Amino acid sequence: MLPEKFNWKEALTVQDFKAQTLAQLQKDIDRAQCSITINSENYIEDLSELLANLSEEKRAQLLYLIDLPEYSKIMPQSSDDFQTLAEQIIHREALKVYWRSHFSS
Repeated sequence: MLPEKFNWKEALTVQDFKAQTLAQLQKDIDRAQCSITINSENYIEDLSELLANLSEEKRAQLLYLIDLPEYSKIMPQSSDDFQTLAEQIIHREALKVYWRSHFSS
């Protein structure tokens, strides 16, 4: 299956896949030394709030660790921007989980 056919929102409805994705996200958040635990029910809102409260430098570091460095040059202006960035992060983390499971089989 090609990445452009990967529906991350649908994939996150599968509990095991969602748990793996959120574990990957938490791992990257911890590596960036951001002290927050992502709630499995409100993960987009939690992540959006975290992004809004991080310094520009810390946000760039987190995006680099998640492998979205191109977004570190964009300065979100509103809560909608942080929400969109949070969704992009979840999409990237879901892809990591997808590829890891796809290639380890």
